[in-house]
Amino acid sequence: MKITLGTYTKRISKGIYTIELNSGKKTLENLTLLTEIQSASYIKSEGNRLYAVVKDCSGGLRMYENSRMVSQITQEETPPCYISTVENGKFVFTANYHGGHIDMYSACDDSLTHLQRINYPIGSHAHCIVYVKQFDEVIVCDLGLDRVLAYSIVGNQLNLKYEFNTLPQQGPRHFVSHPTFPVMYVFTELTSEVLVLKHIDTGLELIQTIETLPANENQVKSGAAIRISKDGKFLYTSNRGHDSLTVFKVNDSAKLETIQNISTDGSHPRDFDLSFDGCFVVVANMMSDNLTLFQRSEDTGRLTLLQKNIFAPEVTCVCFDS
Repeated sequence: MKITLGTYTKRISKGIYTIELNSGKKTLENLTLLTEIQSASYIKSEGNRLYAVVKDCSGGLRMYENSRMVSQITQEETPPCYISTVENGKFVFTANYHGGHIDMYSACDDSLTHLQRINYPIGSHAHCIVYVKQFDEVIVCDLGLDRVLAYSIVGNQLNLKYEFNTLPQQGPRHFVSHPTFPVMYVFTELTSEVLVLKHIDTGLELIQTIETLPANENQVKSGAAIRISKDGKFLYTSNRGHDSLTVFKVNDSAKLETIQNISTDGSHPRDFDLSFDGCFVVVANMMSDNLTLFQRSEDTGRLTLLQKNIFAPEVTCVCFDS
């Protein structure tokens, strides 16, 4: 299995890398520089296409096909921090943390076209944007203004449908949606909690708040990434500062029960991803420049360490190629 890695390039990294997961040997092998690029801290792989945030003289979005750069849009500002896609590039979305805005593009005919920008009020830190097919909505997490926004797609534009406000200074960062329940799981960066939100006619309803760190943990709270298994039975979060992954079981009412907290054997686990077969988890430890490989039990959801200290410089994003 091929994995593509996004990185910062502040110290020793040169850009975007690939690495192979040998499922037979259960090892990560052959780290290779795919392309030189400045601070491609977030990437999105889709078939033979790869989208990457870019920071050169300006910030923006770049599109590759078969490892060849085919289109790029840049503006005089900081780069976005998140990328997602809809229907094979019909729409591409980015969220800009420092700029406090979201952008909508199309990627048809091998070319990026900017369609819309939505600017948020001062204090906004838009951190993720994802289309949820089950709800037919585009969901945005605004960490700075403690809110989750939902948009409908009308033509080539986003129209605001509703807004859900979290508690002050929770800092909603990323989310995942359940594959069958009408439920979203929002991970808060500043309080290291998962908010379980039920989708109702008027918007979202909070049905559970659960901490991702062990009880009485006094380490820095800095939630990072969140994933859910394809069957919707288990949820995973990465915890910077505590440098761990937490595993939750999803019960019959879509609420969460903590079943495991395990060290990532590295510093600052900014991102991780589950393999498509559900058998492996790869963690990106940004500050210690290493990947960690876990075996995942599909029955229990629990993780077992397979390999650590796999060199990957300034790694910030893990993407199993589709």
